[in-house]
Amino acid sequence: MEADPLFGRPWTIAGRFDTFESADKKRKQLSSNKNLQVKVKRQLKGFVVKTRSTSEGQPKRLSRKKQRKEKMNDR
Repeated sequence: MEADPLFGRPWTIAGRFDTFESADKKRKQLSSNKNLQVKVKRQLKGFVVKTRSTSEGQPKRLSRKKQRKEKMNDR
């Protein structure tokens, strides 16, 4: 089974709202973009709209230590 490429990707907060209706309105507005996942989360003080990109980004950059180790192994 193949791992989900979006698993572990961070969500960013697009806005905070007092009512679900206003948060849902923002969610519907943002969901028109096909390259964006949007969700509404309930919190203690209202609702939060969160988004994340579905497009495959650049692979994570290796730390300098790992880069040196790979370079040493290539020799």
